[in-house]
Amino acid sequence: MVGYGLAAASAITFSAKGIFAKILYGYGIDPITLLALRFIIAMPFFWLTLWFYPSGKVDLRDMAVLVISGLLGLYGAALTDFYGLLYIDASLERVILYTYPAIVVIWTYLFFKEKLGRRKLISIGLTYVGLAFALKIFSGGKGINFFGAGLVLFSAIIYSLSYIITEVLSRRVSGVKISAYTTTAAGFAFIGTWHGKYVPTDPHVWGLIFVLAVFSTYIPVLTLALGIKRIGASRAALVSFIGPVSTAILAYVFLNETMELIQIIGMGLVIIGVLVIYSEKNGKKGGEKAAI
Repeated sequence: MVGYGLAAASAITFSAKGIFAKILYGYGIDPITLLALRFIIAMPFFWLTLWFYPSGKVDLRDMAVLVISGLLGLYGAALTDFYGLLYIDASLERVILYTYPAIVVIWTYLFFKEKLGRRKLISIGLTYVGLAFALKIFSGGKGINFFGAGLVLFSAIIYSLSYIITEVLSRRVSGVKISAYTTTAAGFAFIGTWHGKYVPTDPHVWGLIFVLAVFSTYIPVLTLALGIKRIGASRAALVSFIGPVSTAILAYVFLNETMELIQIIGMGLVIIGVLVIYSEKNGKKGGEKAAI
């Protein structure tokens, strides 16, 4: 029960990320500044946790792979995701991002020639039909910014590729260490992009950024790693699918966002489609991966 509780806490706290971003955009802060400050604040927490949870050394080859994973899965994916949030609602953003498990299946077919069985094909079909409903494509996409939605979908594609790269590493490198190294790589990339051109002066803005860095970055990554240790990656992944629902509820409460019935149906289809993948007998074990 502790493991399931930790996985649920990870999903709920991470789901609030888009809410914080939308609120901070209202104060005039740009995505690059927000992401740079988010990672600058979060990095020390990861390294402090690594100090409490020491593990074996990482060789240079694995270190290089971790850096690449951080640049893809955290820097590139977070950058496109946060820019996408400028144009679309947080609830829709979460639905689009949760298509990444189906994208992972496609990558494994293309790169590793893994067989696409009936279950996987059904999963992919449900996921993308659900995405089409969420984007209201069948009704002309009225009210949907497809540029923003495309950025978030590209974020999911990048993240899924990074997920594959680090999946093997997770079997010999601890989840806490993966999180610390990939977060640091992404953090320095954001600092280099940001150049400190703009620093907010409003204490309220700083407070929100701090909460974003701790509550929706550090805590979900740590609780996911601890949850996976107790119940395994597959079960933790199943619990994480409360994320889109949690985001929709938080967006309704704090941002007054609403979703039409067709979009709610689409969200349900996406979740069912992903559940089909993870409910396979002896399903694939996911990596202990840091959140976007």
